[in-house]
Order: sequence, then structure tokens, then C-alpha cells
Amino acid sequence: MVSIIESVKAEATYEVDELVVTLRDSQLPTLLVENHSDVHIYARWVSLRLFDSYNVDVRAVGGKRKLLQIYDKRGDFSHVPVVFIANRGMWSFTGIPEKYKDIIWTTGYSIENDLYSDAKLESLLNESETMEHQQILDSISTWFAFAVEEYLAGNSPELDLHCDEIVPPGKTELDTDFCLRQGFQMPDPDRVQRIRSSYKLLLRGKQLFQLIVRLLSNPTTGFQKATLNDYTLYNFALRMPKSHPLLDRLMEEVKRKIAVQRTTS
Repeated sequence: MVSIIESVKAEATYEVDELVVTLRDSQLPTLLVENHSDVHIYARWVSLRLFDSYNVDVRAVGGKRKLLQIYDKRGDFSHVPVVFIANRGMWSFTGIPEKYKDIIWTTGYSIENDLYSDAKLESLLNESETMEHQQILDSISTWFAFAVEEYLAGNSPELDLHCDEIVPPGKTELDTDFCLRQGFQMPDPDRVQRIRSSYKLLLRGKQLFQLIVRLLSNPTTGFQKATLNDYTLYNFALRMPKSHPLLDRLMEEVKRKIAVQRTTS
């Protein structure tokens, strides 16, 4: 019997020390993730495929910074099996720091990328939508290559953006006003090509899902905009292919770490 506890809203507002106390008093193996959307995907994948022999508590802490701070304090709750999963984010382009190698990291930029990469959502698009999709991906890849270069230069580019802010609905090119606000400059073409050729793993996964929602939210697709959103598309993607190797890889690593911690605690 699988039991997934989605402890999202409360944990996201707790301070690190409060979260450490919660973990120290936990009675269940805990899967610690970054955000609400991560819980949505992990909890449903766990309930669909794995962990049929014991309960697992899936908790979001409110971002990568908090998750890494809790990881640094893991000695305070070493008697409880706690596994950390984190999104690579911009470390996709720099590598994971050695001190965090024992955390389980997504293959792509985020868990949304791993889910998107395994799913076949683009097969839902018709020919004209597919052409528009590819053109918009060209534009978003160019913008994101600029954001990566800003990050590598030690700056803090704005990343938490909806795809509609970057390329407005009805358009396929970068929005001029958006580019001005961002101080956009054309990035290295090789970097653009690298991101574009591996967009399923290197572009922000949330924007990939947002773009599919945008293209499907029109009368000719049969989808209603009121009922189609990122989360309904996550659920659809989880059930769409028969195989999800990237998600399975994460879950098998979680099971292995929990088993090891149980034998040593």
C-alpha cells in the first residue's frame, strides 16, 4: 500500500532549522525535493510505479538554497532515511560542486525536463503547430543562451519567466521590449546551437510545458484552456509513454539510498 504525504505549503515557509527538526522527528523515509511542482511529479511517479512495500514522505522545502542548507545539516537527522533530489539548474553548464555529489541530481535542467524528455507530448501537435513550436524553440534557445552567458559571467539573469513573456502569443520571435528590459545581447552561436540541439534537457522545463499548453489551447485541438495547464499536462505526460527511463533512474537511486541508510542507521 503506497502512501505519499505531500507536505508542500507549510514546509515552503519554514526556516531551515525548523525543517531539520521536522526531519529529525520523522517516522518515515523522506524524499526531500525543492518545490511544489517537484512534489507533484515525484509523488505521482512514486505512486504509479514504485515503493509498493513501504510509505514514503515526499516533502518540498522551498527552493534549492534551502535544500542544500538542510543537506549540510544532515548529521542532525542521520538516524532517519532522508534522500535529497535536486534540479541541476544552471549547474547543467558548470558541473555539480564536489560537496554535493551525493545528492541525486536530475539528468536535465529540472525534473520537468526529465519528464518532458521521456514523454511524447510534441506528437500532439499538428503540422502547423509543430512548425510554430520549432520556430519558438529557436527564439527561446537564443534568449536562454544569453541567460547562461550572464550566469557564467557572475551575473544573476532573470530565469523564472513564462514563455509568453519571452515570445508573446501569436509571435515566434523574441519580444523587443522584453529584450530591452533584459539587456539582451546576441550570445555565442555555438552555445545557442548546443542548447537548441538538446533543448529537451537544457531549456527550462517549465517553459517547455508552458509552450505545449499554449499551442494546444486553441479551439482546433479539442482542449479547453480552462482545463489545460502545466499540472494537467504533467499528469498526462506521466501516463503517456510506456517507458520513463530518466524518472525510473531517479527513483531507483532513491530506493538504493533508502536501503543503504536503513542498514546503517
